[in-house]
Amino acid sequence: MSHKSLEFGQLESRALFALEEAETAVVTSARLAGMLRISRGRANKLAWQLTKKGRLKRITRGMYLFAPMKAGPEGHWTEEALVLVSRLMEGRPYYVGFWTALNHYGFTEQIPRTTQVVTTAGRRSFGALGLRFEFIRVGRLGEWREESIAGQTVRFATAEQLIIDCLSHPGYCGGMREASKALWGARKTVNRAKLRALASRSNEAVRRRLGFLLEVLGLPGLDIARKDAVWRWLDPSAAKEVKGKSSKWGLLLNVTEKELTCWMES
Repeated sequence: MSHKSLEFGQLESRALFALEEAETAVVTSARLAGMLRISRGRANKLAWQLTKKGRLKRITRGMYLFAPMKAGPEGHWTEEALVLVSRLMEGRPYYVGFWTALNHYGFTEQIPRTTQVVTTAGRRSFGALGLRFEFIRVGRLGEWREESIAGQTVRFATAEQLIIDCLSHPGYCGGMREASKALWGARKTVNRAKLRALASRSNEAVRRRLGFLLEVLGLPGLDIARKDAVWRWLDPSAAKEVKGKSSKWGLLLNVTEKELTCWMES
């Protein structure tokens, strides 16, 4: 497949070289003006021109995602997506979670094409340069840790919080099968005391799912007990088809134990 050859003017080339040298993922019109020592109006026009040629992707007014030349003629680029998140959420409560965080921690081999951000602030999801950014709104954030990526501070759900979140909303992590895989992958590094504390503050369904999965995986329990007689679904994101029951945990099994652990055989 052939690609259309793109030509860049002198100022456009200066801008691209400056952005490459700065190794930046996100650029604003104001910063572009400062880097090139041009007026803000001229920077706005330049940004528009580079957007037309696929080297900038407009995210919000005056803010763009930069596609390095290594991204190729189509401008697709998957690196440093997390840096964009830190800039987009600057001043707002958030952490990177679910499938994105599972991959970051090495708890799944799946490479998500969506960067999932958990936040108490409303923000519309959007696509950029072949990626999708999904903002999942919650009433209260859980625990997070900070990590430096390409010079930017990015917040991630802690491993313990990530497990609790996946058990609470398995649909955002690929279902209980992936949640099971994550719990197994975290077995040597997770802080059991923190996990138990977070589970105790969570809802009844989450505590039961955690206790059930620990048993299925043959991992030590956390002294978790059911507190009422109401049956809960094991996986609220899966079809409501009862394939079995766990009387101990009061769970309707719409995902079988074999389905939860089939990845161990591969």
